[in-house]
Amino acid sequence: MDPAALIPAADPLPVHWGWFQVLLTVTFVLHVLFMNAMLGGAIIAFVRGFGGGRGRDVSRDVSLRLPFAVAFAVNAGVAPLLFLQVLHGHFVYTSGVLMARWWFSIIALLIVAYYAVYAWRDRFDGAAARRQALIGLAAVLLLFISFLFTVNWTLAVSPERWSAYFAHPEGSLLDLTDPTLWPRWLHMVCGSMAIAGLALAGFADRSARHGDASATARGREGLRWFAWATLVQVGLGTWWLLALRPDVRGLFMGSSFAATGLLVLGYLLAAAAIVMSFRGRLRPTIILALVLLPVMAVMREIVRSGYLAPYFRPADLPVKPEVSPLVFFLAVFAVGIAAVAHMLRLAARAGRES
Repeated sequence: MDPAALIPAADPLPVHWGWFQVLLTVTFVLHVLFMNAMLGGAIIAFVRGFGGGRGRDVSRDVSLRLPFAVAFAVNAGVAPLLFLQVLHGHFVYTSGVLMARWWFSIIALLIVAYYAVYAWRDRFDGAAARRQALIGLAAVLLLFISFLFTVNWTLAVSPERWSAYFAHPEGSLLDLTDPTLWPRWLHMVCGSMAIAGLALAGFADRSARHGDASATARGREGLRWFAWATLVQVGLGTWWLLALRPDVRGLFMGSSFAATGLLVLGYLLAAAAIVMSFRGRLRPTIILALVLLPVMAVMREIVRSGYLAPYFRPADLPVKPEVSPLVFFLAVFAVGIAAVAHMLRLAARAGRES
């Protein structure tokens, strides 16, 4: 069967596709910051919750902020998902239908994980076994949700695999044989622990400047989490690169100057961030990480475009001009960013007062 015959027709755009590509990348980076803090924070809190002393302090520090991270991650994920659907909806909707049972389960799983995070925070000083069970449940559910997202995004760019639906017409397709699936997912998980560790170090530094004598040790530990997780992430990223389809891998190996340059820049930024974090330099590490994230997001878009190139290019989407919705969105987006910044300040103040 010709895979192209399975691809639905695309809807026209109200403005040039480049607007949506830029907005997708920008909003995705914002979402990734909160999502990584959420997932990585849950993993770090669970692992460190088994130890007493500083491990308990680290877990408690995360408990004050993890509910906020979940809320911000979910809300910040709406915009990039919408822009993704505008540009690639005929691929994403199709892959979502192919794995519909799993895809719709995400809502229920997320609700349970959200409740577990709040219950863990409110019962932190209770029995240790219950506390660990709650954060462990949240971490496992968030990991599984992240895996389902990775399966969907991987399946969305592989129309040649969609015919497997006819063997799973009930909407339970999980294509676990894609060679990029596991390195892509593990790369993301390690990245979440790195960003969560950096967030831990940042909040600890803030607490130390407000007189918390124990915060310095937590800050050093957060930087170590970032350093080691990023080091592992570099290896997983290389695995992901080697697992890419040959023509897409070739983009990063010299056939595309931009893609190759971004890959080299990504390795250099990651190496510099690792060195700075091992040296305990918080501010340079944060700056390097904030530069690295957009670089990785753009490379991710290049991978998506490379995989879909035989079937589709956003530049081919028809345009029926209607600028007013975009103008309205940009205005609301600016107000939303200001509101989120204000809420983050309130959240940081609440955590400090706790």
